[in-house]
Amino acid sequence: MSKNIILRTATLALIFIKEQIKEPISLIWIMLSPCAFFYFLAVTKQDADYFQGNYPVTSAWFYSYVASSVALFGFAFYIIGRRESGFIRSFVYSKKSRGIFICSHFLAYSIVSIAYCSTFYLVTKPPFGNYDLPEALTIIFRFYICFLMFCSFGVIFTLLPINFQNSNTLLSVCSFLMLIFGVMGASYPNDIIKTINMANPLTIASQLMVEKLSSNLLTLALIALSVIFSTFIFLKHLKINPVWSRY
Repeated sequence: MSKNIILRTATLALIFIKEQIKEPISLIWIMLSPCAFFYFLAVTKQDADYFQGNYPVTSAWFYSYVASSVALFGFAFYIIGRRESGFIRSFVYSKKSRGIFICSHFLAYSIVSIAYCSTFYLVTKPPFGNYDLPEALTIIFRFYICFLMFCSFGVIFTLLPINFQNSNTLLSVCSFLMLIFGVMGASYPNDIIKTINMANPLTIASQLMVEKLSSNLLTLALIALSVIFSTFIFLKHLKINPVWSRY
């Protein structure tokens, strides 16, 4: 029985990954646009020592943004899309099927997120020096923690009674606000912005990318609890029927 569940989960995860590959424009945009913006920012700063700095510190915000994009516009958004298309109502109607669905969906986007992170590292690291395997593994590990944090927030979005279009708007607004407050905090620091950014997931993620994890144990504990709590809530209160359906 357990082997059958594992096989079904892996098979479904592979299908979800293939769906991503079948959308090359979206795949290329999410994967390469942060890389392009990274170099664009380096050019506009006109700082001769830009590539002489600490790579993890310089790239922390970009990794945080990539983690949020994959979690919110990939993991969470596709769950809403599958609900609104009738997929969940047709195939995910028992506790067992819910468990297989969420595990396979999470597994698929975990792999996708690591692929995005690795690609960003391979493209943006060379100007700072040679590739460093321990550094790369550390970045991927920290990136995945950030991905888990954003996924826990994304799961909450999937439980809201909103349709596909409204969810896209809401996620875009939230992502934009996180980015704006983060940039304002870095460029124009003041007490109000600093206070807001204490609860800004993007700011928290950027800190996790560079600071010692031992100094962020409380944050890590909260992330672990949020992942457990959101998973429990999702499995118990997953909306099966599309918002547009009255039945």
